[in-house]
Amino acid sequence: MLRENKRQLDKAIRELDRERMALQQQEKKTVMEIKKMAKEGQMDAVKVMAKSLVRNRHAVTKMYGLKSELQAVSLRLATLKSTQAMADAMRGATKAMRAMNRRLNLPNLQNIMREFERQNERMEMTSEMMGDAVDDALQVVALRC
Repeated sequence: MLRENKRQLDKAIRELDRERMALQQQEKKTVMEIKKMAKEGQMDAVKVMAKSLVRNRHAVTKMYGLKSELQAVSLRLATLKSTQAMADAMRGATKAMRAMNRRLNLPNLQNIMREFERQNERMEMTSEMMGDAVDDALQVVALRC
C-alpha cells in the first residue's frame, strides 16, 4: 500500500515537473513576443502579454510549491515505512524472547550452575594436586642428579 502511494506521488511529481517545464518554455516565447511587439510599438498587446507572463510566473512558482509539498509527503511515507519495518522487527524479537523465556526453567538453570561450580572446583583441585605431584616428582629427579 505504501509502495503504491509512493509511486503515485513520484508520478505526480514528474507530471508537475513536465507542466512546469512547459510553462517555462511558454514564458520564454511570451518574453520574445513581448519584445517583438514592443519594437513594433503595439503597447496594448504588450500590456496584455505582460499580464499573461506574470500569471505564467505565478503558476511556475505554485508548481515549485506543489512539488515541494508532494516530496514532503513522500518523505513522510518513507519514514512511516521505516517505522513499520522497525515495529515488525521488534515484534519478531519480542516473540522470540517470549518463546525463549518460556523455555527457560530458572530452578533447573540454578541447579545446572551449582553443579557446574562443583565440577569446576573439583577440576581445579585435581589440577592443583596433579601440579603438586609433578613438582614433587621433578624435585626428586633433581636431587638424584
